[in-house]
Amino acid sequence: MGLPDNFLGAVQKGIILNLPVVTSVVAYGFVCGVLSRQVEMAVWQVAALSGLMFSGTAQLLIAGLWTSDVGSAAALVSVFAISLRYLLIAATCAPLLKPYQTAARYFMASFITDENWAVAMAHRDKDTIGGALMFGGGLTLWVGWMVSTLSGWYFGAIINDPAQYGLDFAFTAVFLSLVIIMAKGSKNRPLVIIACAATAALLADRFVGGSWPIISAGVAGASAAALTYTDTETSP
Repeated sequence: MGLPDNFLGAVQKGIILNLPVVTSVVAYGFVCGVLSRQVEMAVWQVAALSGLMFSGTAQLLIAGLWTSDVGSAAALVSVFAISLRYLLIAATCAPLLKPYQTAARYFMASFITDENWAVAMAHRDKDTIGGALMFGGGLTLWVGWMVSTLSGWYFGAIINDPAQYGLDFAFTAVFLSLVIIMAKGSKNRPLVIIACAATAALLADRFVGGSWPIISAGVAGASAAALTYTDTETSP
């Protein structure tokens, strides 16, 4: 099974449609790079995470926990928890990737993000090869993410105090945005998710301390989102 005749055209369309999104991704990636430099991550570590993990929320979480007292196992659990939404996102992308061979499907799926997924879903009824469109968007975002995180790491040596520029708020903003993302759904669902995340954070802060409130809130919020999930959320 080869590539569709209009594969390259669809990839190009995906690149063009995702260009407006790259601006926000670049800004976000720059902040991620700066904060990674502040916690003394090496440039090769930032490059490896950006190139292979390709996840802003997960990378900011790792940067926030890099110098904390939380072990690697707990960090992995927290990254897994905040990335659970990709199980649902990837499931909705499966029909788009069906025309391709197994190796190609896995490779193209590795470029799925919230942004290019939303664009692909918006055009899935207008384009018979939405998988290629999504892949083109993912390539665009990946390049922007690599350039911005590495640029942020470089300039992180110059920016001695991220708080002076409000960059320290990025870590908090990530989790606020995650709450909003997870809270999409029924009328009472946001309150349930927020209540679970807040309760877990408060209990962890009271009895454990350290960075455990962040991890506890992430796990509790993701779990509540999964338990209250409805199939109406598979479309943006």
